[in-house]
Amino acid sequence: MKTLIFIGGATACGKSTLANSLNEKIPNSIKYRRHQGFFDIASKKSIPKNEIYRCITSEQVDDWFVNICDNSEVVISDVHYAIQMSRNGIDSNHNVDIHQNYVPTISIDLLNNISSKNIQIVAVFLTCPPQQCLNRAISRYNESKKDFRNISIEDATIENFSEEKEWNNILLTGLADGLKLNSEKFSVEQLTDQCLEHLKKYEEITLKKIKKL
Repeated sequence: MKTLIFIGGATACGKSTLANSLNEKIPNSIKYRRHQGFFDIASKKSIPKNEIYRCITSEQVDDWFVNICDNSEVVISDVHYAIQMSRNGIDSNHNVDIHQNYVPTISIDLLNNISSKNIQIVAVFLTCPPQQCLNRAISRYNESKKDFRNISIEDATIENFSEEKEWNNILLTGLADGLKLNSEKFSVEQLTDQCLEHLKKYEEITLKKIKKL
């Protein structure tokens, strides 16, 4: 059965690391972020980079992402379940309003469209203490100058709360199965094993339901 695995959580909680590990362990799986659709559509249509967000709609990106999932056995997509629209990476202005609203990145329409293709959706949420996430992000920035969003422990705490809130909202739709994993207490190898075990049990349950229909 075709499967989409979302792996979400706060900045520097270990999303990409777990996604890479699962990609190595799951045969015929691919890694693909929904947001990548903006750039792939632009490339296909020869749209300049500075025109991407003006010329390409979220609906077009959703359709592109659904098509990717429908033409793949397993898609692994690391995501932020919630974002602040006006912030992208570390802001040199420390007077930025960290309390601005977070908005969901995954719509119910997208979940419905994926489910209509008989693709099972598993939404993973990685928990990690805000202080540890912030420390990891700062360390990563110092090593590679990779942008990070949070500039304080309060900022990281708000992000973590918002991410989990939107993850729970996805589960409330009944369109996705949920799995919460702790990236503070477990190594990536252990997290990978836990995820694979859950996927195996979930697939078995899904197949039993299909046979009863």
